[in-house]
Amino acid sequence: MSLNSCGFQSLYLGSSKCSNLVFQDVRKLQQYQDALDKCSNFDHPFGESCADCTGAILSLRDSLYNQVTNNNNNHTEVAICAVAAIVAVAAGKPNDPAVDKVLRCLPPSASGSDKRSLWKSLLSVPVVILAILLVVIMVKRLSKKKLRRQANLKEIAAWSGLYWFCKREIENAMNYGGEKICLGRGSAGQVYRGILPSGQLVAIKHLTKSNTSESFTREVEGLSRLRHPNLVCLFGCCIEGDERYLVYEFCANGNLAQHLLRRDSHLTWETRVRILRDCSYALKYLHHHIEGCVVHRDIKARDVSMGKRPLSDFEDPRLNGKVDKTDFEAILQIAVLCVAKSSKGRPTIELVFEELDKVCRDTETRMKQKKDESLSTTSTPSSKSSKSAPL
Repeated sequence: MSLNSCGFQSLYLGSSKCSNLVFQDVRKLQQYQDALDKCSNFDHPFGESCADCTGAILSLRDSLYNQVTNNNNNHTEVAICAVAAIVAVAAGKPNDPAVDKVLRCLPPSASGSDKRSLWKSLLSVPVVILAILLVVIMVKRLSKKKLRRQANLKEIAAWSGLYWFCKREIENAMNYGGEKICLGRGSAGQVYRGILPSGQLVAIKHLTKSNTSESFTREVEGLSRLRHPNLVCLFGCCIEGDERYLVYEFCANGNLAQHLLRRDSHLTWETRVRILRDCSYALKYLHHHIEGCVVHRDIKARDVSMGKRPLSDFEDPRLNGKVDKTDFEAILQIAVLCVAKSSKGRPTIELVFEELDKVCRDTETRMKQKKDESLSTTSTPSSKSSKSAPL
């Protein structure tokens, strides 16, 4: 356990007014000399000596408190001045510590007495004050840490162009028109459709409470710096209490899995090649980001071997054979290498992008050639020249 966790930092030099006191200044006070004498010499009956000692220490405490402040309601400062008075008295005679004398004022027996009740009353006051002091200090530390964290997030949102949403704005966007639509869910939380007051559609990700504030701050700080045409853009964020939200650009056409699995239509070969190239382009941007590599970290690498299976086993039957066999085989080989269990066998993202970009350019060239050939066969040149009639 650290000293700070117990609140002792309030007793450090400079943390409060009484903690700034110097022993040489305290020993000049008459109240200090009185406390030193009455707590060192227990010549009177035990009860009287204890009362004289504690009374002198309280008088020294009040004298120190009146020197440093005019506020009579600062109980925290009173407690710190009391500690300063006890420390000063104990340091006055190192060979005969006054603390031992004070402890001797507590009777060793368990029998009740007026002296014991008196001492319980005297000691309960500083103990309660010290306990309250520690609680207040800890609450303030936690509050400052929370406010500092929110300030950091707001500062991130400010310089990155993100919008800082309040929870009411998030709830109004998710329940726009009295309808709450869930777009999907994952391990990090659920994603809902949202509509801003301007009418813009957004995707709102409600994170689970298992995500810590520190990880949320790192995620916002990281995502706020990413800007790429093939990456979903982060518009803003919200954090209130334990609730955390991320507001993203809305993908109106759905995700890739929906298009690959739907039965009423399918993606053409050319569209699939272009999507592969664009995905590798985005990954290349992330892997070589100027402020550090950004990786997914949750992709399982289950080695794959094509064996002697024909390409037709891997084709989508909905394409009806409209696939370039050479390009398809090259893409399939890249995919097999990318999921290799050992990192030594996986190609770099630069190599993946170069190969997919080459396939995409070849596909676009062939498409253009087919389009030109189709236009040339369907067009019929006219031998008659058209003339405009005079006005």
